[in-house]
Amino acid sequence: MLAEALKSKLFSRIAVVRQFAAALVVLGLVGTVIGFIIALSGVTAEDAGDVSTVRPMISTLISGMSVALYTTLVGALLGLWLTINYRILSTGTATLYSEMLTRKWKSLTTTAEQSSAT
Repeated sequence: MLAEALKSKLFSRIAVVRQFAAALVVLGLVGTVIGFIIALSGVTAEDAGDVSTVRPMISTLISGMSVALYTTLVGALLGLWLTINYRILSTGTATLYSEMLTRKWKSLTTTAEQSSAT
């Protein structure tokens, strides 16, 4: 029971890294949608036929697509980076937990052997 409480406490300390990784991916997707909204906000059917409005329309399209692609890239890369860090922390936490249990077990075994010897 005490061992499970310790394990839960150790892993809850690093859970925030996993949550941030997931949040960054979602924020990247939200940025993508915002970028597409920006890109499409400058496009109208009426302006597409007017040569004088094509240049600003293309500029708005490129600007919006830039936002969409950059936010996707940043969200995906940072999410991946944090996921890798979470796995490293998770492995280290599991190793720490195992080592703590092993040392406690050895301590209890040594104490029991000393008690039975006397």
